[in-house]
Amino acid sequence: MGKVYSQKEFIAEAMKRGWSISTARGKGSHVWCFKDGERPFPIPQKIKDGINAYIKKRLGITK
Repeated sequence: MGKVYSQKEFIAEAMKRGWSISTARGKGSHVWCFKDGERPFPIPQKIKDGINAYIKKRLGITK
């Protein structure tokens, strides 16, 4: 499964990989990632195993 990332770590990785982050969209503690030509996705504050794997796949993280 690899490393389990926190919301802050995912945000930093997304920004490194060219994604824009929006805290204004949605509600609660979720932040949204946007990139031209890609479907936007949320990053919740509490990240479970399945969500961790999904976000890693979307960002192209292999570790």
